[in-house]
Amino acid sequence: MACPPAPTRLRSSASWTTCIRMGSPTTHVVVGGGIAGLLAARRLARGGATVTLLEAADHWGGRVSSLELDSLVLDAGAESFATRGGVMTALVSELGLESAIVAPTSAPAWVVSPERSYPLPATGWLGIPLRPFESEVRRILGWRGAVRTLSDRWRSLGSVPDDITVGALVRDRLGDAVADLLVAPVIAGVYSRSIDEIPLASIAPGLPAEVRAAGSLIKAATSRRKASPGGSAVLGIEGGLARLTGALVSECEAAGVRLFTNARVASIAPGTDDWRVVVDGAGVSGGAKFVADAVVIAVPLPMALQWFPDIGSDAARYVALVTLVLDAPALDAAPRGTGVLTTGAVTRAKALTHSTAKWPWLAARAGGRHVVRLSYAVNDPEESVISYAVGDASRLLGVPLESWQVRAATQVVWPDAGPVQVDLSRVPPGIELAGSAAGLTGLAAIVAADAQAR
Repeated sequence: MACPPAPTRLRSSASWTTCIRMGSPTTHVVVGGGIAGLLAARRLARGGATVTLLEAADHWGGRVSSLELDSLVLDAGAESFATRGGVMTALVSELGLESAIVAPTSAPAWVVSPERSYPLPATGWLGIPLRPFESEVRRILGWRGAVRTLSDRWRSLGSVPDDITVGALVRDRLGDAVADLLVAPVIAGVYSRSIDEIPLASIAPGLPAEVRAAGSLIKAATSRRKASPGGSAVLGIEGGLARLTGALVSECEAAGVRLFTNARVASIAPGTDDWRVVVDGAGVSGGAKFVADAVVIAVPLPMALQWFPDIGSDAARYVALVTLVLDAPALDAAPRGTGVLTTGAVTRAKALTHSTAKWPWLAARAGGRHVVRLSYAVNDPEESVISYAVGDASRLLGVPLESWQVRAATQVVWPDAGPVQVDLSRVPPGIELAGSAAGLTGLAAIVAADAQAR
């Protein structure tokens, strides 16, 4: 089947990309060697294309990579995946890692505010309490707050526009107490955004319509919770989530993908009927120019905007992850469960994960040591926040910790992966966006989008 002429403006480049894959062999360059880029390269190569994958760093995986600290191999970024939709579990099984899937311990996460600390209710969705009269919810909200929350079920819904923010809807339907004490810390911990600036649709496409159809925020959240598979909402991989990256690199190699690390892309420009990608990194001897029929952009949106500024606008934001390995017997009892979220600027850190309390396999390998990860929002990727970590960990975990208990510490900075708005109608023909460049958040969304593109 012959391909139609490339349109001058596409709502999405997926239809043109699919067409050229179905015709004679084509050449593709994939820019970005994170999970989205690896998946796209594998998909295209298996479809018969000649594929080159370029990664600016000296390793693959992006946020799904590893680091070594105090002789422990730890996840440098993502440490778990969402079970919703089943797409991640399917990918892990496809990669031969099904037997390594592990669930975290069932201990709840906690919230620490300037005034008090409390465990998050187990019966909730994104912090929205689905059973407001349960004792664990009433201890946080009080009777008045619980009644205010429950009133969402019978009060007239009113207007829920598609661009409504999470904060505006939660405050209107459930009250300020739910917004500030339950939903805000969860949203900040997961998406690195304030509930008053993040659109509801960025959490899940179609969510405003679901609320309108249900006539109630709690009813819509309950439906979302019921639609999730049974058991833990997240799972991990024994040995670390970075094992996914290694497996995907092996599959790309087997599919014939040409792989280059230390290959920083300097420019991407259209030719007469192709695209020219110029690389100036050390990974390609002397630099190189690749000519391709199509290019997949699988880098964070702020990086993609340097080549295609019309597709969106997003200020560069960063998240610094500080990992501590501690000798701290006071943490043996996991005093704050698997982790802590914050509200009210109680610490410089916005969230903490007690990794050895969360993952039994890691606790076994740590042999009595404790691994704690703290996340910080930073504007400058060169900023060091390690000096805050011990004091923040002590405050959030509720136990005294001193610097002499730190066996090892390191900081890794990642581009913020919070939801962004992308104008797909401005994506040029022959260009495909993948991962966070396409406005996707989380591994499950990235894997689902790649599966749909097959």
